[in-house]
Amino acid sequence: MTHSLSRKDKPTEADIAYEVLKTQGNPMHYQNLIEEVLQRLGISQEAIRVAAALTQINLDTRFTFLGKGEWGLKVWEPAKTSRRAPAVTLINKGSLDEDDKSDSEDLEDESLDEDISETDEVFDEADEGQRGEKW
Repeated sequence: MTHSLSRKDKPTEADIAYEVLKTQGNPMHYQNLIEEVLQRLGISQEAIRVAAALTQINLDTRFTFLGKGEWGLKVWEPAKTSRRAPAVTLINKGSLDEDDKSDSEDLEDESLDEDISETDEVFDEADEGQRGEKW
């Protein structure tokens, strides 16, 4: 949403809020901000007017909600920098020679053999028939 001052109309609640925050130089709680805006516009503090002003601020991209009821200007936020994860590289990816490959294969085979022997001890053929599953 672009701000309405570019249309050369009378300023909206959001336009006044922008000016209030810009002059203040610090974030403000929405109640204080809306109160100031409505006072400057000479509008009563009715709940419907407060809600309308807050809605305008909420929809206007010039503002940012900081939490705990605090609103500030988007231009006050630090520029977002893209954080790239460092590239993941495999150490010694291309330097494995045949001896290294066979060593790693032996380790894999040994760990598989251990897993198989553990499974044999736990597996009971009676279980296979009851569940109707075959391993």
